[in-house]
Amino acid sequence: MGRRNRAALLPTQLPQLQNLIKRDPKSYEAEFLQQYRHYQSTLSIFCLKPDEEAKELAELVTFISQVCQCYPKETTEFPQQIVDLLEQHCVVLHPEVRKSFVQALILLRNKNCRDKALRELLYSHIVNDIKNANAKAKNNKLNKTLQSYMFTILESVKTGNSDENAVSAKKGIDVCIDLYKKNIWNDAKTVNVIAEGCFSPVMKIAVTAIRFFLNTNEDNEESEDEEELPDIRKMEQANIHSKKTKAKSRRLDAAKKKVKRKSKSKKAAESFNFSALHLLNDPQGFAEKLYSKLSAKQERWEIRLLRMNLISRVIGIHQLSLLGFYSLLIKYLQPSQRDVTMVLVAAAQASHPLVSPDVLEPVLKAIANNFVTDRVSNEVMAVGLNGIREICARQPLAMNDTLLQDLTQYKTHRDKSVMMGARSLITLYREVNPEMLLRKDRGKSAALRMKDGSLPSFTFGAQANNTDGLRGIELLGEKEEGAEDAWDEWEVDSESSDSDNEGWIDVPSDSEYVKIAMSDDEDNEDDKKEDKADGDGVRKRRIGKRQLKKLQESEELTEEQQKKLAEEAKARRAEEEKKQAAILEVATTRILTPADFARLNELREQKDIEVAAGVKRPAADEGQVDEATILGARKKAKMDYEARMASIQEGREGREKFGSKKGSKDRGSTTNREKARNKNFMMIAHKQSNILKGKRSLVEKQKALRAAVVKQKKQKR
Repeated sequence: MGRRNRAALLPTQLPQLQNLIKRDPKSYEAEFLQQYRHYQSTLSIFCLKPDEEAKELAELVTFISQVCQCYPKETTEFPQQIVDLLEQHCVVLHPEVRKSFVQALILLRNKNCRDKALRELLYSHIVNDIKNANAKAKNNKLNKTLQSYMFTILESVKTGNSDENAVSAKKGIDVCIDLYKKNIWNDAKTVNVIAEGCFSPVMKIAVTAIRFFLNTNEDNEESEDEEELPDIRKMEQANIHSKKTKAKSRRLDAAKKKVKRKSKSKKAAESFNFSALHLLNDPQGFAEKLYSKLSAKQERWEIRLLRMNLISRVIGIHQLSLLGFYSLLIKYLQPSQRDVTMVLVAAAQASHPLVSPDVLEPVLKAIANNFVTDRVSNEVMAVGLNGIREICARQPLAMNDTLLQDLTQYKTHRDKSVMMGARSLITLYREVNPEMLLRKDRGKSAALRMKDGSLPSFTFGAQANNTDGLRGIELLGEKEEGAEDAWDEWEVDSESSDSDNEGWIDVPSDSEYVKIAMSDDEDNEDDKKEDKADGDGVRKRRIGKRQLKKLQESEELTEEQQKKLAEEAKARRAEEEKKQAAILEVATTRILTPADFARLNELREQKDIEVAAGVKRPAADEGQVDEATILGARKKAKMDYEARMASIQEGREGREKFGSKKGSKDRGSTTNREKARNKNFMMIAHKQSNILKGKRSLVEKQKALRAAVVKQKKQKR
């Protein structure tokens, strides 16, 4: 009796029916269909008056969204119906009804909804909603709550049922990445939430997070590309001397608006997009976890290569110590290894001055033994030499004398790429440590620096002076000293208030000559400024740049010239020390204001313009190595028959058919004979051919007619 009464109450007790359906969907299918038909009829009535507070419809929508996964075929149209209601009547809907509809959509999304359009709509809505919430100012409270929720979703994949939570975690990672690229969530917490995704058991989530860290800088560079602006002055000048039309004036107005928009964006506050790898809370722990995943060898080679690249980037940027990573790389340093150039890129990126030379030396020997031998092709040798050069550029002490002198023997190799790789290695060590090179490879300037003692010594663990962190800061000190020195020759009148009662002021008479500075005198004064006084008060002239270069290139030097070179090296070292001291003084004794930074930018630009000639190519950003740098200059490979035919067919696309145009109707003009046929007879009546036609006999006319008939028959065939 009680069971019969419960069955009678089920149509009105939706929460109880919901609980029973989740336990046994097949037994209560009839009750669900009854409620679904009731929902459809209520929905049709609600569409007539969508502004009413339909509590019954809201309850039915919540009920169906809870159990729709039990009856997917019957509820295929249910998500789209809710979306259509929100799109059509979102303004007039009652707040409670609208809230229940949105909650139903969120519930459907969390239950792994199969409707792709609905998932995309919800994803774009979430991103835009967070963007609008942070439009005027950062909503830190909302951001922290949502970031914590994203972190719990990622953690639920590791602990709970991964099949149910994998899609939600993947979309959560996508939201974090999208908001980071839009410069909304660009803080350390977002980056560390994405970093946790690198260790997810779901491979799609892990690959998405790893690619985010590897491609952050490339996306920033692409977003910073500026389109070419129109030349307003040129357009106005063209309009002066040409016909004035409405179209031209519209184009000019559009160009002015475009330039105005660009100028406004340039005046906006500059945003600095650091690499996401700089915001990691624990780089050492992050790298060690990635290394443990990499050494497990449970993933495909492509994913392991991505992990390898990310580990090397983290090691290079933060200058970490992960000794097992280098021994792991040695296993893959074989010419037959797939994507071996990316392995060499990882080895170069993981090298930095704080890595022990004993750790990197086996890596260099493995590259030299496997790549730089006569048993392999020229391309492989060039790749090996370029990889060794990139590693040595970051840690020069990893190379020993014997290996370096052996590698430099390829400087006369017949292949250009191998020769360039060996010579680039020689050029590197001429600047870094020429003592390791053979005497004939050192060059004159390096040999002279070794003689006069101006060559810096390299020892492991000794870091360079970091006082030049803010580039061009010494220019501020120089500018202020120059401004103060300009007033040194002026006498300050302490009693300026009584100056009116002092009487006449003595001026030079006409008999005294006034010296006018000519160009030669200015040159002499500049030469005098270059003279330096020693302790005895005797002025000594400094060696100029041209004379110094000439002395350095000369093979035989006298004792006096050697003495001059040593003094010049000593003076230049003193200047460098003075410059470093000035940088340190400005950096430690002053608080730079925004006006100082603006002035510093102007001085930097002026300095860059002055030394624009002969600027060397800057090093790669943040220690990142490009694969093209490892490959080096390569000769274009000879194409096979299929590649040549494909290139030929590609070139023929969109081109007219090659050949004679005789007989075609698409010719540009007609022949003289064709033109003569269309001329008026009176224009050609005086021609000799027409006169002879009139004088022909009957037999000649019959022959010509017979020949014309035969010709027409042949053309028909």
